[in-house]
This record gives sequence, structure tokens and C-alpha cells, in this order.
Amino acid sequence: MKENRLANLFWEGITLEHVNHKGIVYPYIMFMLVAFVFEMFLTILIGISIYYYIQFSYYPNTSFYLLSTLLLLLLITTGITLKSLYHKCKQTEMLN
Repeated sequence: MKENRLANLFWEGITLEHVNHKGIVYPYIMFMLVAFVFEMFLTILIGISIYYYIQFSYYPNTSFYLLSTLLLLLLITTGITLKSLYHKCKQTEMLN
């Protein structure tokens, strides 16, 4: 039961559920957007790397695939967080 409460507190913290001050929310959204763009850049780099690995018959070690999966999960989490922040700002009319 404690893990569930901890997960809920973590999600509330990431999505700024109890924060409505524009001076905090806007920089946080900008930070998340920059993080998302950087994660997209890294994902594209991994895709290019995989392409060249296949072309030159090179097989990377397990850590490459493990970290690629971790980056994909991080990208998904950041996207979900941005979507949640957008809906929060839209509901509280912060975007106007």
C-alpha cells in the first residue's frame, strides 16, 4: 500500500498537481519541452546507430539495447507528463 501512495505522490509532483503559480509552471513546461526535444534527438541518434550497425554487421553489447529501451521509456514518460501538464493548464486557463 505504501508503494501505491508513493507512486501517486511522485506523479502529483511531476505533473505539478497542487501548483498553480505561473512563475513555476511555465519554466517547468519549458524544461519538459527541452527535455523532450533532447530525448527525441537521442532516439534519432540511436536509430541512426542501429542502421549503421546493421550495414556494417556490427553487434553492440547488451548495455546499448538496455539503455535504448530505457530512453524509449523515458521519452514516453516525458510525453505523458507534457500531455498532463497541457491539460492542467488548459483546465485552469493558464495558457491564455
